[in-house]
Amino acid sequence: MGAGLGRYTPGAILFRQVCQLLLPRRCPLCGRVLGGVAACPDCALELKIRARWQTEGPHAPPPALGGGIVAWAAAPFWYAGGIREALLNAKYHEQPWTAVQLGCILAHQLFGAEIRVRGGVEVPMPLETPPVDCDLLVPVPSSGRGRSYNVPALMGLPLARALGIRVLGQASPQGELDLICKTRGEHGVLERIILEMKAKGYAGGPVQIAHCDNENAARRLKLMIEAVWQNARAEIVPCGALCSFYAELGGLLVGYEDAKAPALPVEE
Repeated sequence: MGAGLGRYTPGAILFRQVCQLLLPRRCPLCGRVLGGVAACPDCALELKIRARWQTEGPHAPPPALGGGIVAWAAAPFWYAGGIREALLNAKYHEQPWTAVQLGCILAHQLFGAEIRVRGGVEVPMPLETPPVDCDLLVPVPSSGRGRSYNVPALMGLPLARALGIRVLGQASPQGELDLICKTRGEHGVLERIILEMKAKGYAGGPVQIAHCDNENAARRLKLMIEAVWQNARAEIVPCGALCSFYAELGGLLVGYEDAKAPALPVEE
């Protein structure tokens, strides 16, 4: 049940929808079966009672976050009642999906993000006007050694989607994802892709842009590439099953020939 948690590719959502047949979606606070119901009516009052408001900054974050000063801090709920039980279940009773559900609650509570339920799977919708002072999420390192997952990281995934935080990365020689930068919003990450292509020595030629249910962004990037390099030949294709897992919903995969690519013989 842990595969694909907090990921919003079509494949990951479909997998979790199939899992609903055996493990139906439940309320993280009381355990009531919810299915396609957006929120538990029995726990709505408790969420309201347990709610807290953000406090005025500046604040010094814990040493685990690397120091520095943050503009504001939020303790969204009192650690009691159903909130406490949900966190304990996520941490000590092998319920990683509960952490993702709590992340959806935080996205709605703190920023007003809309949470839609698709076939029993909660999907946070990106904010139309995300707050400008929130551009980075740093999950607290996991303190438990008996878990195969990090509860704060799983809680942060719905928040990152709601806030529109984009990550730009590249494949490493070991076949892993190397982080290049984090940006806010679609336009920022598209501009950074152009800059990275320039830095890697791209001088025109074939480019393939694979999108995961985000053809509009792919078309924008294609136009930007063709505006910078007149001899560029950009092609847009939809992501396949495996590629969509890595790109995630709304993501792009871009392939092109950089300066290190070997020259291919030209057929007469």
